Amino acid sequence: MEQQLQFIQQQLWFVIGLFLLLIATNIICYFVRKTDRDKEPRFGEMWDKGDLDKLIKKSREHLIEYPNHQSALYFCAKALVAKKENLAEAKRHLTKLQEIDPTLSKQAQEVVDEIKRIEGS
Repeated sequence: MEQQLQFIQQQLWFVIGLFLLLIATNIICYFVRKTDRDKEPRFGEMWDKGDLDKLIKKSREHLIEYPNHQSALYFCAKALVAKKENLAEAKRHLTKLQEIDPTLSKQAQEVVDEIKRIEGS
C-alpha cells in the first residue's frame, strides 16, 4: 500500500513538473513574440496620423521582406490612392491582397473603386 502511495506521489510530482514547464515555456514565448510585435511597423497608426509619405516608404520596405503582409499591402495602396500617386502599384497591392485573403475583398474593392473614380476624372 505504501509503495502504491509513493508511486502516485511520484506521478503527481511528474505531472506538476510538466505543467510548470508548459507555463514557463508559454511565458517565454509570450515575451519573445511581444518584442517581435514591437518591431513591426504600425501602418494603421501612420494612416491615422496622416503621415502618408512615411507610410508608403515603410510599407514598401516591409513588403520587400514580407511580400504577403496584409496590412502593408492595404495601407500602402490606400496611401498611394490618397496621394493620387502610382495607382498601378496600388492596384497590384489590392489584387494581391484579395488573392491572399478573400475576406478583405470588400475593403480592397472599395479602394479599387476609388482608383477607378480618380482615373475616370
